Amino acid sequence: MRILRNMCLYRRRSDPACFVPDIEHFPANHQRIRPYIFAEPEIARLLEATATLHPTSNSPLCREVYRLAIALFYTCGLRLSELVRMTVRDYEPCEQTILVRESKFHKSRLLPLSSDGSRELDMYLEVRRAKRLPMSPESPLLWNRHGEGNRYAGVSVFQAIRCLYRKVGIRTHDGSLPRVHDLRHTFAVHALLRWYRSGVNVQSKLPFLAAYMGHVSIVSTQYYLHFIEDIAGCASERFAKLCGELITLSSSSKGGEL
Repeated sequence: MRILRNMCLYRRRSDPACFVPDIEHFPANHQRIRPYIFAEPEIARLLEATATLHPTSNSPLCREVYRLAIALFYTCGLRLSELVRMTVRDYEPCEQTILVRESKFHKSRLLPLSSDGSRELDMYLEVRRAKRLPMSPESPLLWNRHGEGNRYAGVSVFQAIRCLYRKVGIRTHDGSLPRVHDLRHTFAVHALLRWYRSGVNVQSKLPFLAAYMGHVSIVSTQYYLHFIEDIAGCASERFAKLCGELITLSSSSKGGEL
């Protein structure tokens, strides 16, 4: 809207009759939500806290379901809507991949899993099999006896995970509870941090991260790449290794000229 108004102002330089919209009628600027980036020990505490959940007749696998949900949010960066739509057939244990079907912009993607993500899925399905619960390929991955098609509703997963935040005492900088979507932000930031620590070319990896997260381009992925303290430290250390000698030489030269 403001770009349009600036164009009208420019046009009015040559055409005084040109209409210029009143800025007072524009919607207020959207304030970007500051995501909460979880520390690895906090993820571990959340996973441990799922053991305190109490199974019910409608949700006999609630402990396993929410442990799996947190593990996949963190290790795959899934959207909530993507996870609740998944079926048993979307997981391929031999290939250790999981299929996200027709997500945002009607795009599907096949995700290779980390060893942790694959192990959590295998453990979950083994418990489900041992309890003789439905294992047909088309049955929901997050299964219960309630809900439409025995599928967990997104709001149910959202509320349960927020309860786990309360249980383990995780709060944002302003004292509120993190969003479930913040686990997706954490996935992206921690991927970036691992690349910095392993010494790989981070820029060359970004297209892979964009594809993994289901983004149309790297521009969308940049929204998730927050410059936290650990990344700042790793980036500074890498810069010092690559360019530190040049800066030292430049400083020495200037010192000699005085």
